[in-house]
Amino acid sequence: RLRETRAFAGFNRIFPENEHGLTDRKRLLRRSEEPSDRWLPAYIVFGEGLFFELRADTLERWETHEPVRARIEQLADRFARVTADRRLRPRAITPRFVLVHTLAHLLINRLTYECGYSSASLRERLFVSEPDQPPMAGVLIYTAAGDAEGTMGGLVRMGKPGYLEHTLSAALAEASWCSADPVCMELGERAGQGPDSCNIAACHNCALVPETACEEFNRFLDRGVVVGTADDPSIGYFEPGDFS
Repeated sequence: RLRETRAFAGFNRIFPENEHGLTDRKRLLRRSEEPSDRWLPAYIVFGEGLFFELRADTLERWETHEPVRARIEQLADRFARVTADRRLRPRAITPRFVLVHTLAHLLINRLTYECGYSSASLRERLFVSEPDQPPMAGVLIYTAAGDAEGTMGGLVRMGKPGYLEHTLSAALAEASWCSADPVCMELGERAGQGPDSCNIAACHNCALVPETACEEFNRFLDRGVVVGTADDPSIGYFEPGDFS
């Protein structure tokens, strides 16, 4: 079970990111700057979720594989160009981040079939470290509602032994071939696709979810780093035996 507090801290137009801090964004919400007006509109929701964490030793070996690094560098270069055009904050796009993010989307799409939630009802919360931070690679997939009783426990049940293994295996099997392949895989590798061309092998038929469910607005996704490609299965974090 979990409790989430959602606060509205401000807004901006035209450019999604800027140099405004929390204090500056608060000023956009009201004219008065009295001490009594420092509160933010917020509400609390209750729900449930599943937390996944990838093994550190396996992940470290995989992300140093040269074909994996070369594949993600193409994605990082595309985002660097977008950063300059749209005045976004520079950030590191790493193999571990793309892997964890894509895995979260694949599981969300599969869980909609397994536990009856709509894809817009599930959300992700990514816990991925930057290169200069202590290693971290986890994701929370959760659902929440405004009622004080929260949700009905269906998502938690999917995390129990006997349920989770099948769900994960099915999600990986579906990711190994998209109904839009080979176009999905080849187009992404050649020029990118999706928002700002910041996806590789990811489209609405395989890895995209409603934008309200995604922290990154459906960017930084690639099935290739999860299950490999037809030309090079070795770049996938998971081996074919994990989902065959």
